Amino acid sequence: MDGFKAYRYYLAIKLHFTTDKFDVFKNRGNVKGTREAFNLRNDRYIFDKLAKRFNNDKDIIQFFVANFAYNADTAIYASGEADENYNEWLKRKQSITKFFIDDLATLLTYIESNKTQYNYIFEFIDGEYPVLLKLFLSGKIMIETLRIIDDVYPIIDSWKQNTSISYIWDNELRRITKLTNFVKYDKIKIEQIFTHFLEEIKS
Repeated sequence: MDGFKAYRYYLAIKLHFTTDKFDVFKNRGNVKGTREAFNLRNDRYIFDKLAKRFNNDKDIIQFFVANFAYNADTAIYASGEADENYNEWLKRKQSITKFFIDDLATLLTYIESNKTQYNYIFEFIDGEYPVLLKLFLSGKIMIETLRIIDDVYPIIDSWKQNTSISYIWDNELRRITKLTNFVKYDKIKIEQIFTHFLEEIKS
């Protein structure tokens, strides 16, 4: 690992999360960029430092993913924030089922407290944002939970059809979509948990 390789990983992950067309899995991380151009960058020392810190490709990729996933693409220039994002990402990965269950409990508490009808949880009704989206935007539900729910109960594509949200929250919806394949979980177990949740809110 050297600074140039770290920089190329950074470019690939950045393009993946900030553009619609580039998919790091389909493109296999291939990006343009020469070592000569990298050596002319004023911030190359940051990537040299990161290359020394991370021993393998997987770890540095996860570091960049964590920061773009949590909407902090410039965090590498502030190492404290970048490390917090990375540590939080690792913590969630290690206990993804628990965090998912906790988020569903938060959603259920909101539903019961506000006597929310089922359709209002996932859909735009009378110009109102879906409850699930509101809780995510307010930081009460993590982005990984939205990614998982969209896997088992597709909602993001329909949200993108709403012009008001696609205009204001386009970057947020892209981040959720682009997390596909980065958020790993036990699909059978998660589907059972979510099915039980749906049955509970419908009853």
